[in-house]
Amino acid sequence: MSARANPTAIGIFVTGATALAVLALLVFGSGRIFRRQETFIIYFNESVNNLSDGSPVKFKGVQIGQVRRITLRYNQATDSSSVPVLIDIDLSRLRNNLGVEINLADEQVFDEQVRLGLRAKLQMQSLLTGLLYIDLDIYDELKDKVPPAIQEVKDYKEIPALPSGLTETMKALNTALQNISQVDLKGISDKISDLLTNLNSGVKDIDFKGISDSLTSALKNLNDLLADPKIQELLAQANSTLKSFQDLSQNANQQLQPISSEVQLTMQRARQTLDQADATLNTIKQMLEPQSPLRFELDQTLEQVSGAGRSIRVLSDYLERNPQALLFGKPGQSDPASTTAPAAAPGTATPASAPRAGR
Repeated sequence: MSARANPTAIGIFVTGATALAVLALLVFGSGRIFRRQETFIIYFNESVNNLSDGSPVKFKGVQIGQVRRITLRYNQATDSSSVPVLIDIDLSRLRNNLGVEINLADEQVFDEQVRLGLRAKLQMQSLLTGLLYIDLDIYDELKDKVPPAIQEVKDYKEIPALPSGLTETMKALNTALQNISQVDLKGISDKISDLLTNLNSGVKDIDFKGISDSLTSALKNLNDLLADPKIQELLAQANSTLKSFQDLSQNANQQLQPISSEVQLTMQRARQTLDQADATLNTIKQMLEPQSPLRFELDQTLEQVSGAGRSIRVLSDYLERNPQALLFGKPGQSDPASTTAPAAAPGTATPASAPRAGR
């Protein structure tokens, strides 16, 4: 007769097996059973070389997911050459670890983030390995600039992609490496070696001992020269001469200061005099202008003087011809009959020159 099974042992065994199964799920599944993942699709219009399944997906440099699958075509037009990449994002990591309260699983929230500038870009993990990862970020300059979707049927939420420029960078790097490979390093090394050899030979030919002896001899001669009493006396005289020159300069400065003050005062007075003369000349210039009253009166005075001069010249000419007019006056002034007398012919004596009858 067989022994009955112990219910307690069976219960302990079942409990332990369940605990081991849960522990295995946590360890080997890396906690994926408790994750809240959402799948998105990105269409890259460039090479995705060195991007593979499982490559990290980061938001501002912090990993939030990984690449799920890379395909050649997925739900796109026949003339589209973009490469579709499916990624899984751990939404719980966004909220719990990064503190980002964005539920990308919600259609409206996702569309709003894309409108605000959410974009995907390929980045290089290391220059040595060349491995790539996908970096997500929000670009403020792309706000309200949503490009048209590539997928024809909306199976997954599509994150627009930005060109990374890695292709141009790799081309430039390859070109630089090719240029470096074309450099004649052996020829440069040989030239450097020859230069060092020539330099070594030149250094050996230099007579360092002779140069050192010459410098020592020159320094000794200089010390002997400075120690000569005549040189010491000459230096003392030079110092005395310099001191005398300094004293002379100080005395000259003391004597020139009063003269300089007087010269400055004289210059100020001369400047004032010149200013006054300038003002006087300006006043005279204004008085002699054609439209000024003084110029008008002066012109009239000059005209009157000119008229008086002409009258005097006429009177002088008349007296020169008729000097008796000073005694008898101008003929015809007292004799009324003389006013009707005919004029004398030229060259004959005037009636005023003949004595009147009855006188």
